[in-house]
Amino acid sequence: MEESLKIALLCHPTVGGSGILATELGHRLADRGHEVFVISERPPFRLKDDHPNVRFCESTPVEFPLFKTPDHTLPLATRIAEVCAQQRIDLIHAHYAIPHTAAAWIAKELIGESAPPIVTTLHGTDIIYLGAMPEYRPLLQHVLEASNRVTCVSNNLKQRTEALFDLKTEIDVVPNFFEPKPLTRNRSDVRESLGLNEEIVAIHASNLRSIKRIDLLLESFGRARSKRSLKLLILAGADASRIQPEIESRGLNSDVIVVDDVYEVDNYYAASDFTLYSSEYESFCLGILEGMRHGLPSVSFDVGGIGEVVVDKETGFLYPFEDVDGMSSGIQVLVEDAALRNSMGGKAKARAEEQFSADAIVDAYLETYRRELKR
Repeated sequence: MEESLKIALLCHPTVGGSGILATELGHRLADRGHEVFVISERPPFRLKDDHPNVRFCESTPVEFPLFKTPDHTLPLATRIAEVCAQQRIDLIHAHYAIPHTAAAWIAKELIGESAPPIVTTLHGTDIIYLGAMPEYRPLLQHVLEASNRVTCVSNNLKQRTEALFDLKTEIDVVPNFFEPKPLTRNRSDVRESLGLNEEIVAIHASNLRSIKRIDLLLESFGRARSKRSLKLLILAGADASRIQPEIESRGLNSDVIVVDDVYEVDNYYAASDFTLYSSEYESFCLGILEGMRHGLPSVSFDVGGIGEVVVDKETGFLYPFEDVDGMSSGIQVLVEDAALRNSMGGKAKARAEEQFSADAIVDAYLETYRRELKR
């Protein structure tokens, strides 16, 4: 029986791969008997805070007349220090270096010698975008060096991090995982609620940020949809009104279905036929993995760490970034060949179970924790 740990988990509450991964990791750690204290400005999207070993600790942003916008980072640092002192936290696990590791580092300075070690998991955006900005790069360098352990969700992200920063800290690669929940609605019920009959459904789930390149997603889909009855289902983790003009300008109103604020994503993946992604960069792409666990092949651009998740022409189709003609052809192949779609989907599911299972990934994080705590 492994010794129970008290872990402070820092993550964004909004919809996105980092918050989803951190939340599911917290649930899995709690299931194993560890105590997890999730510190954020509000409960993360998928947090089950009714678990006896999971506690949500609110960090309230401060609004002050001298500040143009509410201050999140410094109140977060203070809250981390409070939780660490009150609960005798063994380890802080920060998802995203900015602002979470920065806040954890300030908290560590407040606590002093008894402060717990910091494990930082990089998910991509803080490195790829903030790391290129002179306003953030020195701070990123500092907080990564101040972290006791650093992990990345893909080899691609590790390589990009090492190219941007001169780090003495060794970076471990610990990929994302996803375990599907039991379905609460069957496929036919979900499809009927969406107004679908026998159409083939491509599904895309994201926070719709500009990096997701929804324009290329719609362009690829629009070029392919004339072949057979095809629908695009977008699970929007953000306000979808900003993409509506793009949908309308392409004449896709009747072919694109947008659903907001979806918690039970498994029902929608199970009602779909393949996933579709057109991102400019993905450090991993949790949405593709979610689909794979439901036996869905994928069509996507071969960017970032996606090639570490998808095996081209075996579990999905990969194309160079901006190759919308290639994407369109891949969509058409999956739409027209049900046998191939099912075969690739079966291989995708098997790969997801073998390479990205919750048990293996949680074991890897626990090994990272224990290596640090033994130092």
